[in-house]
Amino acid sequence: MTAPASRPSAPTGLLRRLRLYGSMVRYGFAHNQDFAREHWAFFQTMRERLGEHGIADLERLRAVDVGCGKMMWLTLLMHSVGTRVTGIDTEWVEPNPTFGKYWGIMRSNGVERAARTLAWDLLYASPYYRALDGITPFELHFRDADARAMSADDLDFETDSIDLAVSHEVFEHLPDVEGAIRELSRVIRPEGLTYVYTHNYTSISGGHHIAWKYPDTEPSEIVPPWDHLRENRFPDVPSWINGWREHQYREVWERYFEIEDWIPTDREGEALLTAEIREELAEYSEQELLTKGFIVVARPKADSRRVDS
Repeated sequence: MTAPASRPSAPTGLLRRLRLYGSMVRYGFAHNQDFAREHWAFFQTMRERLGEHGIADLERLRAVDVGCGKMMWLTLLMHSVGTRVTGIDTEWVEPNPTFGKYWGIMRSNGVERAARTLAWDLLYASPYYRALDGITPFELHFRDADARAMSADDLDFETDSIDLAVSHEVFEHLPDVEGAIRELSRVIRPEGLTYVYTHNYTSISGGHHIAWKYPDTEPSEIVPPWDHLRENRFPDVPSWINGWREHQYREVWERYFEIEDWIPTDREGEALLTAEIREELAEYSEQELLTKGFIVVARPKADSRRVDS
C-alpha cells in the first residue's frame, strides 16, 4: 500500500521571512512589466466606467487616491492627464529616492518597511516606470505630483472639496474601514463619485501570499489553495489584512453612500476549488471564493454625515 504524500511543512521564524522576501524579489523581476500592463488596463477601464457615470474627462477634477502606495502609479497616471489629484498613504510617498524619504519611512513605519521601499527603488522602480511610460499614449509627469502622508480615516481635506475618490486594493488593509468610508462621504461633493477596488479576502489570492499572485497561471506547489481560510499554515504576507468579507463592506458603504454600481472583478481559481475544499469552506459562497474583488461606484448620501458610527 502506498503511503499518502506528506504535505510540505510550513517554515518558521526567520526562514519564513526570508522565503517571503525571496519570493517577492523573484516575482518582482518576473512580473515588473506585467504590473505596468495591469495598472494601465485598470486605469483605462476606470476612465470608461466613470464616463458611463457622467465623468467624461478626468482633466481638472479634484481627486484623491486613497492608499497610493510607494509606486503611486494611479496618482501619476491621473496627474499626467491633468487631474488635480492627491495621493495619500500612511507611508512617506515620493517617486525619487532621497535620504529624507527613507528616514521618514523608518521613523513612521519602521526599519523593515524602509528597507523594502529602498529595495523597490533600487531594483524595480526605473524598469517599472519605463514600462508604464512606454504603454501610455501620453508622457508620465512626475513633476509636481502631489503625494502626502495621511490616514484614510482622518482626511485633511475640506468638506465637499473632492470630485472623485479612487483606490486600488487598499481597503482590505485598513484597520478602520468605516472611518475611511465616512470620511470619504464628508469630503466628496454631493455630485462626486468613488471608484474603489477592494481585493476579496475570501478569494484564493485574498490572503495576499505572494505564492498566489497568479493562481491560474502560476499555482503554488507549496502553499495550499485558500490556506488563509483553512489551516493558515503560511501566514506571512507583505501587508496586514483586516479579513473583512464582501457583505461587511457593502453594509458600511450603503450606510454612507448611494451605490450606483457594484462591479465584481475577474474570477480566479475555479480549477483549484475541489469538492473537498468546497466542503471544507462551506460557510463561504462560491462567488466569495472565486471572485477576486469588487469595485464600488457610489455617491455620498445627503444625510451620511449624520449617521452614527
